Amino acid sequence: MKITTIVSNRKIDPHHANDLVYEWEDELCTYFQAPLSFNHPWKNQRYSKYLPFVLNWLQTNQPAFAYEMCTMRHNGNNKRNIIPCIIDFYIRQPWKVRLWYAQYWRNKVICVSSREVYEYLHGLGLSKIRHLPLSISNKYALAEGTQYEKKFDLFIAGRQNPILKQYLTRYLAEHPDITFVRRDFKDGAAIYVNEKNEIVSPTDSREIYISLIRQARACLYSTPGIDGSRNTNGYSQVTPHFLEIIAAGCHPLLRYPDNADTRYYELPSFCPHLETYEQFAAALDRARTTDVDWEKHREYMQKHYTSSVAKQLEQIIAEL
Repeated sequence: MKITTIVSNRKIDPHHANDLVYEWEDELCTYFQAPLSFNHPWKNQRYSKYLPFVLNWLQTNQPAFAYEMCTMRHNGNNKRNIIPCIIDFYIRQPWKVRLWYAQYWRNKVICVSSREVYEYLHGLGLSKIRHLPLSISNKYALAEGTQYEKKFDLFIAGRQNPILKQYLTRYLAEHPDITFVRRDFKDGAAIYVNEKNEIVSPTDSREIYISLIRQARACLYSTPGIDGSRNTNGYSQVTPHFLEIIAAGCHPLLRYPDNADTRYYELPSFCPHLETYEQFAAALDRARTTDVDWEKHREYMQKHYTSSVAKQLEQIIAEL
């Protein structure tokens, strides 16, 4: 099997929150020299998830790869010519897992992005499951000798972990000299402001987000699900935000469990799980006054660019 097209939802859902996925798709197109195949709005109607057999007939017949954002199918990818990869997988009960698995009876393999999910599904004896990890685009690669200028201490964006938020609130009270940029909202639109509540950027885009994280010395990060920060049905998977932090040359300040995902992405090699405020404060103090090990960050990221994932997908295909 040779991938000849990459299926994309970007015409259905062009919101910039999905830009990361579309960047992966673009990299895979380049690697496999395969054009995009677009899902169209009529495939995304409210009732479409109840008509998988109709959608299967309408979906491409070319050898294809497709990212699926969740386990609620609606694009009709249950076909022998398509390799799907599920990103947000939160099903835990074995009977529900098997019901989900049955929807892919035509597919030769089913990829999941989480190592934690992969090991759980593999343990249930689901033979078609493969692990295809998340990544970030090669466009953000740390070139040899590149070091980003750091203009402020901390970057704060995205859903905040409640424990890290408590630690940070106390730290800010004790260290009024700290500089930071955080995402805020004005009239319903995302903006970025600094520690003086001055607007740093009146708009939000992926380009602005990447630019700001590169200017920060440190960034808070926790896996979703830990500390009750999100209902993930017991999973706590590493997200691409962690890779963005490392690629930007930031010190990550972390809370995470010991699981297959955090071991796969080597979180302990960058920061221990911060269990106390004292640990957090010491880590942030160090981050504010020391540079990261740029060579370590460069070497680590070589394993986690989308080009590396493309090679893993190629290996999965070769084993079919």
